[in-house]
Amino acid sequence: MTVLSSRNPATGEETPTGLRATSTEEVDRVVTEAQAAVAALAALGREGRARLLEAMADRLEESRARLVETAMSETGLPRPRLEGEVGRTTFQLRLFAEAVREGSFLEAAIDHAAQTPLGPAPDVRRMLVPLGPVAVFGASNFPLAFSVPGGDTASAVAAGCPVVVKAHESHPLTSQLAFDALRAGVEDLGLPPGTVGLVHGREAGADLVVHPLIKAVGFTGSPAGGRALLDQVNARPEPIPFYGELGSLNPLVVTPGGASARGAAIAEGLAASITGSAGQLCTKPGLVFVPAGDAGDELVDELAAILAESVAQPLLNVGIASSYREILGRLGSAPGVTAAVTARRQSEPAWAAAGLLVTSSTGLPEILEECFGPAAVVVRYADEADLVTALR
Repeated sequence: MTVLSSRNPATGEETPTGLRATSTEEVDRVVTEAQAAVAALAALGREGRARLLEAMADRLEESRARLVETAMSETGLPRPRLEGEVGRTTFQLRLFAEAVREGSFLEAAIDHAAQTPLGPAPDVRRMLVPLGPVAVFGASNFPLAFSVPGGDTASAVAAGCPVVVKAHESHPLTSQLAFDALRAGVEDLGLPPGTVGLVHGREAGADLVVHPLIKAVGFTGSPAGGRALLDQVNARPEPIPFYGELGSLNPLVVTPGGASARGAAIAEGLAASITGSAGQLCTKPGLVFVPAGDAGDELVDELAAILAESVAQPLLNVGIASSYREILGRLGSAPGVTAAVTARRQSEPAWAAAGLLVTSSTGLPEILEECFGPAAVVVRYADEADLVTALR
């Protein structure tokens, strides 16, 4: 059985975790426990589920210091970012508690029996009910808010569904700590332990999505990873819902008026967005359309100057850093693409510097690939017609 280690991307230091990859038999046990918790979670009612979500938030707050320190050592993300993420995560849990108490998410509807031009109509009552155990896959770039205690977990518990989370391999200790906090909240209300479960390892994730007791999957990550999971979901004898938030180029348009009026400010904001969290946010603009002409030239020059002076940062793991360098190199070698800023090679394998590529709208089909990290592609367009064609 695979023994899991934790690697600090900033230092390269590896730490034993005492954790092991979850076997197929263990996945079955965890999912079976989740199924056994369905009735108890339903019996709580809306007020009980709201209190459960609040108990989970309280327990996470109690673990804040350890969570932040551990996440820093496993992700390379700075303390302020992770402190804010703890707050966001507990806010999500409490927000869902409010939604559960309010109740409109049930979409309850009653059509009373009545006579109609087509004859007697029956009394029809409808409301949404929990599906059953839900599998959630933690994201690499948000070790809390989109991971074990994140929005997918909060929404599933709010709906009355037990959750089994597949921990992300980049932050196993953070995942385990967050899970322990959620499990403590479950214990506070005297609920079955299967209300929340945790598994480790890629094979465990594959076992999870095909388990017949799993009734939905939530995933945040790359298009390739999401497609692989969706293929497994669709191959099940009983297909289930797959809720995926996948990667994006996030195209952004700078208009001629914008470039003329505040080109320097736009360049500064773009640089901050490209390098923030080392470019590992789903909102990073990866494709920036900039008009031809002097104002656009000045904007691109300013953006390049800022990025060239920016400091290198650790990416979330060595694999992401390697993929970043590979994709940036592939995009940079495409016809008609030039490097305005060449990402400096780093001695540490998980570290990366910013890069900036420039092309024209005619080179667009060659560079439509997300580069996860502190880089962007600038596309120069001639006029509005050229821009519209490129966007299409």
